[in-house]
Amino acid sequence: MTESTAAASTGLHAASDTRIRLQARRTARRRANTMRRLHHHAVRTDDMAATRRFYEDLLGMPMVAALRESVDLGGGEKPFLHCFFEMADGSCLAFFQFLPDAFGPATKLPRHGVDHHLAMLVPGFDEIARLKVKFDALLYPHCGINHGFCYSHYVRDPNGMLVEFVVEAANELELCETAATSAHEELAKWQGQDYTPNHLASATMACPFPTSPAEDIAKVIANERHAEEQR
Repeated sequence: MTESTAAASTGLHAASDTRIRLQARRTARRRANTMRRLHHHAVRTDDMAATRRFYEDLLGMPMVAALRESVDLGGGEKPFLHCFFEMADGSCLAFFQFLPDAFGPATKLPRHGVDHHLAMLVPGFDEIARLKVKFDALLYPHCGINHGFCYSHYVRDPNGMLVEFVVEAANELELCETAATSAHEELAKWQGQDYTPNHLASATMACPFPTSPAEDIAKVIANERHAEEQR
């Protein structure tokens, strides 16, 4: 074994040992957390059929429950339908549909992505490529951003909710466990008016897709089309 080969081998073993240590720390932290996983995230809809087509037919998230219930939140019993769409870990996105006169139109969801959006992890860029083809075929505006520590692709569902699909960097474990050790310190810096980017913000991730043009990002994330319609 040459000297350079031996050095490379030593470096690989060190990297492997570091990953084992970081994974063990992550596993211990998560096992100690009594909040086991997201059960469901719920949003009101006026069109459950369109919502089902988007999440089940387009994204491939099985509808695992369609519950017909009623609730009295003041003013008498109101019937509603509660549908659940499942992710791989068993967590769900859920949607309520009430009768039209129950609470008025389901338009109270914040429209700007900085006020509300949800993000789902996908296996890799092949899934992003598959979704992009589907979105284009159905004329859904969509956009992507390489954040450096992850890649995110964004689209609006039939209810106007911003949905984000995330591909993690190959060194996600190292990046995020480093962030976990300094999270409180970084918060304190922000509260002390230190707004300089930290280590996650400066990470660089190789990505087969470019970040979308600013006007496409504004259209999807800031929902500029909706804002114009409301004027």
